[in-house]
Amino acid sequence: MTTNDLYTGWSSVPSRETRQMIRDASRQMGSLVRSTLGPQGMDKMIVRRMPDDELRYFASNDGSAIIEEFDGETDHPIAKHFIRAVEDHEDDYGDGATTMTLLASELLATAMDLADRGIHPNDVVEGFSIGAQRTLETWTDTSISLADASGKLDREKLRAVVMTGMTNGREKEWPLGAIADTVVDAVVRVSDPETGSVRLDHAKTVTVPGGEVTDTELVEGVVLPETVVTAERLLPATGPVLLVDGALQSRSLSADVNINVESEGDVERTVGGLDESEAIAANVALTGAVAVVATGDVDMAVAKELAHHGAILLRNVKTTDFRYIARATGASPRGPIRPNTLIDETVLGKATVRFRDTGRDDDWVAFEPPAGVDAPAVTLVVRGGTQTAAEEAERRIRDGKNALRACVLNPTALPAGGAAELAAAGEVRALSTRFDGREQLAVEAFADVLESIPKTLARNSGLDPLGALADLRTRHDAGHGRAAVSADGTIVDDVTADGGGLDPFQIRVSGLIRAVEFINVLTRIDGVLLDEREPTVDRVLGEPTYGPGEMPEN
Repeated sequence: MTTNDLYTGWSSVPSRETRQMIRDASRQMGSLVRSTLGPQGMDKMIVRRMPDDELRYFASNDGSAIIEEFDGETDHPIAKHFIRAVEDHEDDYGDGATTMTLLASELLATAMDLADRGIHPNDVVEGFSIGAQRTLETWTDTSISLADASGKLDREKLRAVVMTGMTNGREKEWPLGAIADTVVDAVVRVSDPETGSVRLDHAKTVTVPGGEVTDTELVEGVVLPETVVTAERLLPATGPVLLVDGALQSRSLSADVNINVESEGDVERTVGGLDESEAIAANVALTGAVAVVATGDVDMAVAKELAHHGAILLRNVKTTDFRYIARATGASPRGPIRPNTLIDETVLGKATVRFRDTGRDDDWVAFEPPAGVDAPAVTLVVRGGTQTAAEEAERRIRDGKNALRACVLNPTALPAGGAAELAAAGEVRALSTRFDGREQLAVEAFADVLESIPKTLARNSGLDPLGALADLRTRHDAGHGRAAVSADGTIVDDVTADGGGLDPFQIRVSGLIRAVEFINVLTRIDGVLLDEREPTVDRVLGEPTYGPGEMPEN
């Protein structure tokens, strides 16, 4: 490092050292998830010591789950850029973060290599942009429609997409094939192809340890681990449902209030004023509600009075669960209820409320639609032999749901297993010959990065990466544009031949665009200015308004 003469304490990292720092960090971020890619990918075990000194651990091959564990745990600027990019991609699509990370890692490291060879960063960015544009054109031309001639989505192809999303096509490790149709049903139920909307928050997943993964089921309405305060004997019950966003409590007088009574009537009126429980319950009873759900606390006296009127009570319900119940029952939440509150019947929902046997010590409460009525919300009850197994199954199902959402929004797919990258790499490499000098090198390098995906899949499958890549190139040159690494780790001519191997087009395209945009920003960095001074009160308060390299105003 060299010291900035104008500002003592500032250090300047030279360009070559800066590029080395970026290259090393980029490769390290890619190495976190590289071995997890594909059906033959391995899991990573994340172990962290929590503030209470307890060890928290989980095993997963989910790229976003692994990388997001480092959020707040590193101060490295490049690593933080990667984490932010992964979080943004996960928020937008919920799937494809591993491939996006590997592309960004390889592109950024390659950009630094090209810059070290004397190629200007602007030429690198331009060459990568040309390669990305040609890739998008190739993918558009070779994409696979998921709809028939009438525009209706093909369920078999949707099933192939969800299987790729949940298991990468490898069913032996996670036998989720038995519930693939169930996941498709759940997403289709909350989709509106006409408006292009998919509300996955209306197809909630809940985990219930016990049983097998294949015991996962789709339930009409809502199933939640809530506790009925009293009068469980009233269930099951069908009728109106009242949602109260707040508490149901009697008003009481403070301890230092003095009351003077002059007659027996005054005593009765005073006692009645001190306890509004019966009046509140009677007010609710006028609606005929069989269930009352409140986000706040509820007096036991009110709960008992509600039971006397034939209504069960759920209190202190989480806001997310409360909203889900509202969606499933069609109820409109209202505020706290007083003895003289008028309750409009239009705010009531309707459901059959019952206990659902979870095979555990506690039964969950279900809000199901009446017979013959399709619920506007459904619940996937995910099972697993242990809590960890159930949670991992739920994560995989969530990936499948996100993949399906992308296919409903854009009903096209790409062949998986590296086929799409191989096809695009050939087109990009052929295009590079139209350019001269430095741009040509950058375009060719982009093609090499695309081929890093099938090479990684081959390596994770126990194949020789270079031999597998040569084999794939030969097959593609022979006209097998969907040749790829299959789910069982072999090279096949058509990865989609057996009704599998489909990736959502929208997720793959967005991952590529995000990776290119990500590295375009970092490729132009040619140095780092580092403030190594110890922070002091006097220095912070007297910090100059001008920055490094700027001259103070006279």
